[in-house]
Amino acid sequence: MEKENYQKVAYIALRKQDGSLMINVPLYVKVSELNENGMTETQESVMQRISEIMNKRYEKQISEYYASLKKSK
Repeated sequence: MEKENYQKVAYIALRKQDGSLMINVPLYVKVSELNENGMTETQESVMQRISEIMNKRYEKQISEYYASLKKSK
C-alpha cells in the first residue's frame, strides 16, 4: 500500500460560546508527490519567491543603514 502524504495548509480556531479561543484545528490537503526536500513543487516555488523578496528587502535595509552611517561621519 502506497503511503499517502498530507500537507498542513491552515488552522481553524474553534471558539467557546463566550467568544474565547478553545482550540486550533489544523487543515490538511492531500498532496500527490513530495520532492527531495520534502515539499510539493508549489511549496518549493513559494518558498523560493518569498526568499528572493526578503533578501532584496534585507539588502536594501543594510545598504540604507551603511549609507546613514557614512552621512553621520
